[in-house]
Amino acid sequence: MEFKIYPVNAKWIIEVAELYEKFKKEGKELDKKSIAKALGVSEVTIQNAIGAFKQLELDKISDKIANSNLEGQKQLFRKALQSYKPFLEFIFFLEKDDDPDKAIRKVLSIFEIKRKPKDAIRTFRNWGSFAGVFKGKNFELSKSIKSLKPSIMEDLFESLNNEIKAKIWVKKILGAAESYLSNEEYESLIKSILNVMKDPREAVQSAGEALEDFLRKLAHDKGIDVSKKNGIYQIAEELRKNNVLASKHVPILKGLQVFLDRDIFEGFAAFRNIAHHGKDKEEMKKWELSEELALSYIIQVLLCIKSLYYYVMREKLKF
Repeated sequence: MEFKIYPVNAKWIIEVAELYEKFKKEGKELDKKSIAKALGVSEVTIQNAIGAFKQLELDKISDKIANSNLEGQKQLFRKALQSYKPFLEFIFFLEKDDDPDKAIRKVLSIFEIKRKPKDAIRTFRNWGSFAGVFKGKNFELSKSIKSLKPSIMEDLFESLNNEIKAKIWVKKILGAAESYLSNEEYESLIKSILNVMKDPREAVQSAGEALEDFLRKLAHDKGIDVSKKNGIYQIAEELRKNNVLASKHVPILKGLQVFLDRDIFEGFAAFRNIAHHGKDKEEMKKWELSEELALSYIIQVLLCIKSLYYYVMREKLKF
């Protein structure tokens, strides 16, 4: 996807979203000329609003936007904005204490976006303020976003009920490995974090799915057929047979330094099986999964993904 930052206020993007739903019901395409005339603004403004509307993929929730009050529309806009990678990257750099100008220059460079930094900053300030991410005019993060302490575990606990914080935390843990994840794997990891407090079982299942999908992606990219392999353990074994995984990988697990062999993957599979299945055949009861177990599992999955990425893609032993 080619990213762009369109110079337009959020309120016009919302107006376009509402009209899009109306046009869709009438079987019409968005027409910038008629929209500009109806709203009393220039065609350039509407053209940019349409561009931003498509860039933020608001067409997927335009029906909800059209049927929501202003507060609801702001929440929906925020949900779309926190999935928009350039904006999320901008927040990430601000959290690392970069000033807005330095942060936006990095974003424009990373995503190869052709915009003047001051114009992009103005746009992000407007979008973020409308969505409730920023308060005031100086890019001060709202209380629901701002980190209270630099501790990565503090950030983790803050991320459990905040999608933007969850995405920033995953990015901090994975580093360069984040860019290798597919959207599906990435969203499964975010889903797992957000479900820790609400549904630990679902959290473990989502993290396990992300790890399995990641292993399948590694296999595919290395030309290894794992279509007949089931689960994390079988895929990992096949990767080992083909010398994709290291015979000795050093993870940190429960405070111990252990050799990476199939046991670590058996552990992942065992936790996932507990989450996936119903009653235990021997005990005739269903295992209850704690929030602590879910957190532990998610952290191990993230560290494993990071380690495998650095070994396979960069030939580095890193955990």
